[in-house]
Amino acid sequence: MQAPPGPRGREVLGFLGIGSVSATIEFLERTARRYGPVSSFRILNRRIYLVDDADLIKEILVTQQHNFVRDRGATLLRELVGDGLITRDEPLHRERRRILQPAFHHSQIAAYARIMSAETAEFSKQLTPGTVIDLRKEMRRLTLSIAGAALFGADFRSSADQVASVLQRVIARSRWLAPLATFTEFVPLLYRRFFPHGPSLFFPKERKELEQIIAPILEQRRAATGKDVLSLLLAYRTGGDDPFTTEDIRNEVVTFMLAGHETTASALTWAWYLIAQHPQVEHKLQAEADRVLGDREPTMDDLPQLKYTSLVFQEAMRLYPPALAFARRPKQPVLLGGYVIPPNASVFVSPYVTQRNPRYFDRPESFEPERWETIAPPKFAYFPFGGGAKMCIGESFAKTEGVIVLAMLSRRWRLVLADTANVGPAPGMLLNPNRPILVRVEERMVPVLV
Repeated sequence: MQAPPGPRGREVLGFLGIGSVSATIEFLERTARRYGPVSSFRILNRRIYLVDDADLIKEILVTQQHNFVRDRGATLLRELVGDGLITRDEPLHRERRRILQPAFHHSQIAAYARIMSAETAEFSKQLTPGTVIDLRKEMRRLTLSIAGAALFGADFRSSADQVASVLQRVIARSRWLAPLATFTEFVPLLYRRFFPHGPSLFFPKERKELEQIIAPILEQRRAATGKDVLSLLLAYRTGGDDPFTTEDIRNEVVTFMLAGHETTASALTWAWYLIAQHPQVEHKLQAEADRVLGDREPTMDDLPQLKYTSLVFQEAMRLYPPALAFARRPKQPVLLGGYVIPPNASVFVSPYVTQRNPRYFDRPESFEPERWETIAPPKFAYFPFGGGAKMCIGESFAKTEGVIVLAMLSRRWRLVLADTANVGPAPGMLLNPNRPILVRVEERMVPVLV
């Protein structure tokens, strides 16, 4: 059986991140461009497949999604967040998603939008003109406060530094654990067979700290009612046919606490970085915020009018999607692009790689929000939230949050790069900057609208 073409020899060590902090990213992009829609390479006696074609990605994530399961990276992630929505496969994933879906219905997102505006207004008040801030750190602080208030009815402001410390350690460790997960899955699987409720194998201290943060919130809201994530979890524990255990609830709260703020913080960090480098985009963003919002906070009804702001956020996530790649493995032989992919093989699809493919986007490396006014690429040429049954449940939450934060802060502030040194992405669980992005806060002279 002929395998797809791909790199050989020492070059494939780039997949493991050997050579530079961005080696994995460079390797995946170089391989896709050189070898085409379906490529493959062998490393440590295992063949890995990389798919860079919108139609074939649709096959994996949608058309043939039931022929695939999550790949070995989910085993690594499970050691941090436990057995929950983003680590489960069908049919368990479908059932858990059904329970939590009401927390992300349109009417509930409208309620969250008010919280997003209020938390962003509070964050804005704390900014001081002339100070230099770490953009990544501040966006984490803001999105954590939004996720806590909206999804759990809790105030996470006092825990922001502790959560940031935990994530910093997790991300640093995952940079070398993630590439190796494809080859070492047997270790955590064997561990869980003998110690199903044992401490985290890779992140024991970090998991314990996160549980200590959420413990008082769970205690305070035991009788919670409503449609936020925590209320649904607690209600199902007491009223469901198959009630959640305390461990189930902890796992989901940890999952949504991290995923509910960290991915959006990453997207907003890159968005502000790109805006600071493109004055014409900044001016259009500010003009729209002035025109649509005036001096008031946005609501859900304002989002259709914040069209350019939405395009800015969309284009930022094209260039820097929160996740470098998703991986799946076939349960049975699957035909993709003329090649038969054997069962249990690792199949990678990369939003970062495909969203920069010149077949789908002119000037793919350029930040051009206006491109979305005239183009309509194939659906899976752009997929920062994944797709199919396992598509990110919080897509609408993240998009709403991104637009509200960009509009509100650009209405009052300019975030000017204080350090012009080049910044690039670093691989890991999320696509974070490889160095701090420092910006100087400058207050805008907002025109009086007549």
